[in-house]
Amino acid sequence: MLALKKKSVKSAFEALIPKIMEEGTEMITEDGQKCKEIMNTIIEINDPSDKSISEKYPLGERAVKSYTEQLLHGSAATFVYDYHERIFEYPNDKKELKNDQIEYIVNKLKEQINSRRAVAITWNPYIDQSVKDVPCLQIVQFLVRDNKLYQTVLFRSNDAFLAFHANAIGLIALGEMVAEKLGIELVKYTHHSVSMHVYSERDIDNLKSFLK
Repeated sequence: MLALKKKSVKSAFEALIPKIMEEGTEMITEDGQKCKEIMNTIIEINDPSDKSISEKYPLGERAVKSYTEQLLHGSAATFVYDYHERIFEYPNDKKELKNDQIEYIVNKLKEQINSRRAVAITWNPYIDQSVKDVPCLQIVQFLVRDNKLYQTVLFRSNDAFLAFHANAIGLIALGEMVAEKLGIELVKYTHHSVSMHVYSERDIDNLKSFLK
């Protein structure tokens, strides 16, 4: 287990990668790729409004903007799943019914400010148990305490080197959307990954540059 408390996603990213490389356990993924992994990594971001991007993040600002745009507004491309659909248009197994989970969350918190039910999920067993590409993000939950918004997300699996930075900033943007609709401030973002990992063989060249 690893717990990090940092001001920003940038500072968390820059601390996370060396930790995994030094302390991670080697494992082989389902598709045969070599990884270093720390199970149950929890990262607390205390100033989510700081969206600065690390110069060491190999995919850069473009990847962050692309992920954020697709998360909040969707994509014209066709995928087995996309996070915008799962969060804003959660489908039944035949995709005949759609549920806007963010609308539910906002309404729930307006009705009951202390609710612990302001939860959005992405996993759909009718779809995801039988396909290759499945959501890494599983849960987004919001709590309001002392008229401030707290956001927690759970990933079943997270590529720390190439995905975490963009994921976290994009999800914070989602949290700020909820905060704006509620008329309050997002003050903390907590990112929990059951398997936080780096692809130690696939990304070896970029990892060497990062660790210099």
